[in-house]
Amino acid sequence: MTAQHEVKYPVMIALKVVMHSKEEAGKNVADLMEILKNIGIPLRGAVSENKSSAGKYTSYTVPVYVENKEKMHALYEALKAHPDVKFAI
Repeated sequence: MTAQHEVKYPVMIALKVVMHSKEEAGKNVADLMEILKNIGIPLRGAVSENKSSAGKYTSYTVPVYVENKEKMHALYEALKAHPDVKFAI
């Protein structure tokens, strides 16, 4: 049996999101910022990005401040619903 770790809110996290790469510079970041804005999750630093070796995917590290479990779940649901998001952790 594995132990579950309860997240204590509020919490600062480095959200990792992998998305399909776009030719239009900044489109994915703009989409991520819109998701955060709609949920009311503030950005707490600069977003960093790294393209895959083949250029098909881009990973983003997004430092955010999440106030409660409901906002965390809403964030992951919104990311899951985005057509260009491959996965988020």
